[in-house]
Amino acid sequence: MQNSNNEGRKGRLGMQFQYEQSFMNKVVAEYMAGDQSMSQVAARYKITKSQVAYWYSLFSSELRQTTLEKPIKGTAMTEQEKKEFEALKKQNEELRRKLDHANMKAFAFQTMIEVAEDQFNIEIQKKPGTKPSAE
Repeated sequence: MQNSNNEGRKGRLGMQFQYEQSFMNKVVAEYMAGDQSMSQVAARYKITKSQVAYWYSLFSSELRQTTLEKPIKGTAMTEQEKKEFEALKKQNEELRRKLDHANMKAFAFQTMIEVAEDQFNIEIQKKPGTKPSAE
């Protein structure tokens, strides 16, 4: 069964949909552009926020690597500049991995809070603008 309303859907395998690699990359790249939240990107493509988060964890480093700026033609780097450039690329990638990990942890914690609030019917997060209770 195919659903033509959802761009990128390849087919149905059991209860799961499979998506083309190009579609997943497109979704992740759109989120990485920073103009929209994960929820907004998910809603636009009629997929779940967790799918966007999962794809982001899988493909964001790869997409960043392919979009690194290449040196301007006609300018040659010295050996020292090449070493510094490589060291900076490694440092940048490590920092991005740490940021990706921190973002995934924050997403997981937020999801756990939302699930706990729903299942146990308790308010864990305070609503914005609430005043502290006077005790």
